[in-house]
Parts: sequence; C-alpha cells; structure tokens
Amino acid sequence: MYDSPFRRGLKRFAVPVLGVCATLALVTVPPASALSSHPGTPAGTAVHPFGPGGDVATANAPAKPAADVLPVTRSCSATLRIRAQRMTAAQLSSTCSSLTGQDAYFHRLVKDTGPVAGDRNTSLEVDVFDSRADYQYYAPSMFGISTDNGGVYLEGDPSAAGNQARFVAYRDDSKTAFEIKNLNHEYTHYLDGRFDLYGDYQANTSTPTQWWIEGLAEYVSYGYRQVFYGQAATEAGKRTYPLSTLFDNGPGNDQTRTYVWGYLAVWYLAENHPADVATVLGYYRTGAWTAARTFLKQTIGTRYDTDWYRWLLT
Repeated sequence: MYDSPFRRGLKRFAVPVLGVCATLALVTVPPASALSSHPGTPAGTAVHPFGPGGDVATANAPAKPAADVLPVTRSCSATLRIRAQRMTAAQLSSTCSSLTGQDAYFHRLVKDTGPVAGDRNTSLEVDVFDSRADYQYYAPSMFGISTDNGGVYLEGDPSAAGNQARFVAYRDDSKTAFEIKNLNHEYTHYLDGRFDLYGDYQANTSTPTQWWIEGLAEYVSYGYRQVFYGQAATEAGKRTYPLSTLFDNGPGNDQTRTYVWGYLAVWYLAENHPADVATVLGYYRTGAWTAARTFLKQTIGTRYDTDWYRWLLT
C-alpha cells in the first residue's frame, strides 16, 4: 500500500488542520417521492444527512440559464466536462489533469471490473463557481441545493436514461493559489457510485455505509494528491473509536467521526485486510447491503480492534 505523507508524518509529528472537513457534503436527487429537506434547503431537495448547518444563502439569484452564469467550458475527455464561471486555460488544464489522473489511482485501489449493473452515469459534469459567495448566490436556484457545505455531488438516478451526474463546486477564495474546494473528494463520490455502489444514494445508505463512502473519498483525495492529513494524524493519536464502532457511522455523527475516522478506517482495512475490503465491495456492488452489514458487524466484528489501536500509533 502506498506510504503517504500521512503515514510518514504520523511517526514524526501531528499537526491539526482544523475545519478541513467542515464543509464536505454529498447530495443526491432521488425520485420526487423520496425527497427530503433540512433547514435552509429549497423544498423538494434531497440533502446529505451529514451536511452541517451554516451560512446558507438567504438572497439567491433568480433562475438564469447555466450558459450565462457558467460560460467557460472545457471537455477533459469524452466523459468529463467542466463548466465554470471564470477559469483560465491553465486552470482548466490542471483541473482536467487532476481529475483524469485520479482514475487509475482509484481503480488500482478498489480493483473493480467495470461499472455496477444498471449504472448509466457514463459522464460527469463539474460546475465551478468563482467564489463561495457566488456559489451561495447562484447554486440554489440553478441546482435546487442547499449551500451550507463545500460543494455537492448530484448523482440523480443512475439507472435513468439521460441522467446527468454532476458535482457543483467553487473556487476556494480563501487560498492564494487557485484551488477548487474538495475537487478530488467529490470526484471520488462519482467514481465510487459508478464502480462500487449499486443503485442510488438512498439505496447505498439503506444500511450504515458512511464509513466507506466518506472515508474512501477522503482516503483517495489525500492519498492521490500526496497531501499530509494533519487532522487525521492528530485524531489517530487520540484512539477515540474502536474500528468496530466506525462501521456504525451514520446520521447524527459529527464530522470528525464521519470524515476523519472514516478515512482512518478505510486506510487500515485497505492496508491490512484487502481481502475483507474486496468482500465488502462484492456485496456493495450487487446491492447486498444486509449481507455486507452482517459481514462487517459479525464476521469481522471486534476481531481487529486490538490491532487497530496498535496501528493508529505506528
């Protein structure tokens, strides 16, 4: 398994990176009959159960054609397109390279054999606003989403003909250099949904699967970019949760447990028990959610907890 800067850095120091995961979110749009809502979300919008409360836009723009708000376009490949409010040619090129380069890293990790049955999300659209303020102003009316997050992945119904998967993002204007917030995290959600998780988001979360969904997105994002995850190093030293408890991650858990500890759980299993990961993904890819749950909670159960605590300090 790849020896990332986190693994090497964990042996030397722990640097907290506060708020790294404070605005991550994943949103899907199921059929109208299954829509849910939360404070600040337009009626009829399905929301990620882990989205934090926050500064939801209160004065949204009137509906406008996407071409007027996001006039810059670039096709990275036959299956990947960017629409942006403002990006230079160099920024478009580097973003395309980051996304397309991630594919091989992802597939080597999950060892899939192709898309899950019935998945028609053959292309992804990446919609990028030029600032958080622009995202909060335009995105609710354009995409029907809440903006109390750092970007959202809209899977839709992957079995429907003509469905367009997309994630809505924005330039992180708190950074000096150009950076699209959560770019590689959200792209992992697209890849995971297409190659690992059968059905739509509601089916995917019919049993507790957030340890994998958010943990994998963090693991791929940091590992692929070779970025030190300081908050994870700090949390690992606390040894707050046994591994067996993280398999229960679901609505109501805080962001540190959902994202940071999910990341650690995925890393531990991928590095130490790849055969178990393959078994779980075999169930996830066929929609056998109860079987996967039984395997995690009964077959694995607490058997790795002692070694997990040792691993956290290595």
